[in-house]
Amino acid sequence: MPEVGYLYFSKVDYDFIRQHFPDIFAICEQYVSSREPDIELTVTDSQTDMIDNKVLMAIGSSATDPYGNPSLEAIELEAIWNRA
Repeated sequence: MPEVGYLYFSKVDYDFIRQHFPDIFAICEQYVSSREPDIELTVTDSQTDMIDNKVLMAIGSSATDPYGNPSLEAIELEAIWNRA
């Protein structure tokens, strides 16, 4: 049986993901196990890896400025993911 873990997001962080990264938000919504006091996702290691890959792809694909730096939204997404 796969090992289960938890990811936690503040409501502000989760709303940021909803507004700026709707594809990642839709994936996360599948794993929400609690919304109080924070957003809790119950995930296996492989599910965490899958979401992690989506986050990294979003950050990388946002690097469209002339110097290849990620957008401010992608930088915030990375910070949110690190806090989770």
